[in-house]
Amino acid sequence: MKHAILTLAIALAYGNALAAAVPDNAAFSAARQQFVAGAGGDASARDASIDAFEKLAGSQPGNPVYLAYQGAGFTLRGRDAFMPWDKMKFTEKGADMIEKALSLLAPEHDTLLLGGTPASIETRLVAASTLLAMPEFMNRRSGGKRALQAALDSQALAQAPAPVRANLFSVAARVAAEEKRSADEVGYLRQVVATQATTPHVAKAAARLKELGQ
Repeated sequence: MKHAILTLAIALAYGNALAAAVPDNAAFSAARQQFVAGAGGDASARDASIDAFEKLAGSQPGNPVYLAYQGAGFTLRGRDAFMPWDKMKFTEKGADMIEKALSLLAPEHDTLLLGGTPASIETRLVAASTLLAMPEFMNRRSGGKRALQAALDSQALAQAPAPVRANLFSVAARVAAEEKRSADEVGYLRQVVATQATTPHVAKAAARLKELGQ
């Protein structure tokens, strides 16, 4: 009888552990939509996304994607803040959370999917997009570049949906353009177009290639 009870307890604990490890894709999708709206200037959606990702991160503390998005939400709050000290406070807080999310990445995050995208790729894309947009004096761009390169070099990138790959290659093309690496910019722009994603990234990349005479 004791053995049966112990077996049942182990089974329940194992089942609960598995349930905790499975991402809530519906909640994630809703929170990400709020984040996108917040990035577009909707303050209420921005704050709602921060709260939503905080809740998701609390339910799965080891999931770096939730922490990265929560941090990115705080950088949006910093962007939108009126007082300079609030801008710095929220932006630094968000950047620190993103750096923490990157430090949580492990091999298993190459196979853990959220919305069809490997968690490692999603985390690094959020990190690169956010940190590379920060002013030089904040000293965060190097972390953004490392995250970008790690995502580009990852074998997990091939598993990501076309819109995600197009987004990542667009970030890489933008960095290459800023650094006057013309050949690299063209290469990344061509990769954006090759994804055939039905997102604005493809049209913008095609237009930029035409502008460059490619």
